[in-house]
Amino acid sequence: MSDETGPHTRTEHDTLGEVEVPADALYGAQTARAIVNFPLSGWKLPPGFLAALATIKAAFARAHRAAGLLPAELADVIAGAADAIASGEHLDQFPIDVFQTGSGTSTNMNMNEVIAHLANRKLGGDPGAHTPVHPNDHVNMGQSSNDVIPAAMRIAALTAWRRAVAPALEALEGRLDSLAGAHAATVTLGRTHLMDAVPTTYGRIFGQWADRLREAGDRCERVAADLCALPLGGTAVGTGIGSSPGIPANVVSILARRTGLDVHTRSNPAVGIAAQDAPIAHAGGLAGIAQVLMAISNDLRLRSSGPFGGIGELRLPAVQPGSSIMPGKINPVIPEAVTQVAIEVQGLAAACGATAALHQFDLSHANPLLAWNLDTMAQLLANASRLLADRCLCGLEVDVERARAHAAASPALATALAGALGYERAAQIAKAAEEAREPVGVTAHRLGVLPEAELDQLLDLDRLAGADPVSVAI
Repeated sequence: MSDETGPHTRTEHDTLGEVEVPADALYGAQTARAIVNFPLSGWKLPPGFLAALATIKAAFARAHRAAGLLPAELADVIAGAADAIASGEHLDQFPIDVFQTGSGTSTNMNMNEVIAHLANRKLGGDPGAHTPVHPNDHVNMGQSSNDVIPAAMRIAALTAWRRAVAPALEALEGRLDSLAGAHAATVTLGRTHLMDAVPTTYGRIFGQWADRLREAGDRCERVAADLCALPLGGTAVGTGIGSSPGIPANVVSILARRTGLDVHTRSNPAVGIAAQDAPIAHAGGLAGIAQVLMAISNDLRLRSSGPFGGIGELRLPAVQPGSSIMPGKINPVIPEAVTQVAIEVQGLAAACGATAALHQFDLSHANPLLAWNLDTMAQLLANASRLLADRCLCGLEVDVERARAHAAASPALATALAGALGYERAAQIAKAAEEAREPVGVTAHRLGVLPEAELDQLLDLDRLAGADPVSVAI
């Protein structure tokens, strides 16, 4: 097909016959078929995954060159083309939908075809005829979609976790730690079952948020360590057919140097081909972080509610007007956005877990979906953590007087009297204080239940909240 401006397509072939491919495309026949076969979502495999896959291709070319299994001239141009893709070039040449063949064969061949095209162009050969570099025989040498796609998924997930999510979490934890230190003596009302409880401090509240995030991150890191075991060299079903002795170990050594990750080969690569238990577990770890972000964001919304008709103890930064009709209204928009991220991440984790239903016989069959979900989860969590730290916690203020007044006014302070008066008598005082709409201390003084000095000591807010150096456990 052509017109005055030149041909729109070129003819390529694969084992099923001839296919028309856009004239300026770097990919070939198998990619063109996949574009037609999978017009489902418009979602493409993420750049991080494509970079990991290209890095694997480069590592195999270099390992085969060192072993004398691939001519140096071919190996060098293959590795160079793969390195260019790994650095972010030519990403528009990977148009295949996420929802494709479950092994990711279409994307693997997309990568093989683009690398071969670039290599042949560099060597002055015929890219359309796959000479002198063939996408299967040379670029895919010693590999199968069944082992390189799961390996690329693991490298991409590890990279996203350690370079994006973990640093963003650390920054968020640091901001919470600063707030905890600044408000170690800020007394507020404890709340359980959404009802009044004994006093606590905002230092303790902010501190437990930080520690919960740290613990969730530590759990995720422990699970992420299992992603370091790569099934490379297992090829189709874990037998190693098509691979050469020593090549997988050399490839993984190259990958470790290139990525900075402590990757290694699996003793039984069939495990990482037949099932994706480690990536699914990692998705669960990311969902655990989302769960904590959800709790923190909801607490921020509730504690800042009002400011006159709600709790109103926190004042969040005013980052935008809150209403199209109510002038002056400010809403907790950042926590609201983060809660939506948390819901999405937990939903994606559920989808990851559901892919275990496609662990059938000797191959897992939802690898592109897993790769996309894991990358999306990581990017959402990293962005949400930075947003919460920079646009909400930075500039957050505590209404110290209001928080203290809530603690002082609550009938829950009668808890401090139970040791001296007994549970039932303390409950009577709490009820009397509530009915009289006065603080427990006022009621207790009025009823003369204990000497004034003893009452003042028992009901001291700072002591009860642990806001002073000598705290009393309740």
